[in-house]
Amino acid sequence: MRYDRNMKLSQHFTLWEFLRSETALKRGIDNEDITEVQLQNMQALCENVLEPLRQHFGEPVYISSGYRCYYLNNCVNGAKKSQHQYGQAADIYCKQGSKRLKEWYLWMVDNLPFDQLIWEVRDGGRRKWIHVSYKNEKANRQQVFTCKR
Repeated sequence: MRYDRNMKLSQHFTLWEFLRSETALKRGIDNEDITEVQLQNMQALCENVLEPLRQHFGEPVYISSGYRCYYLNNCVNGAKKSQHQYGQAADIYCKQGSKRLKEWYLWMVDNLPFDQLIWEVRDGGRRKWIHVSYKNEKANRQQVFTCKR
């Protein structure tokens, strides 16, 4: 089903922030056909994790990768059962740099419910982001990882 891209998922987050993808645009992949359950999962992630993070630090939280349809997930070499495909995950970053991003990560560990929280490091430490997921209908595992490649 197609929803209005400008739909608010929470006070500071829109559906379009979860759906947009440079890879999808470049490859002509339709990443906007989502189910009601996927939409509800994105709303739950926003309300329970991203919005509290945004409000605590008082600064924008940027989503580099949110929802990924099956084809997009394959194109970016995502895990076969990636929570991005269910609208349960987002990769986030801040424009204040990696020191601030690490502050977010450490605060999230101690203060927010989540299923997985992963400190992602790529390209010899030049690129960093946080992968966070939240399960709307099941118990969240509070798993914390670091992933360096």
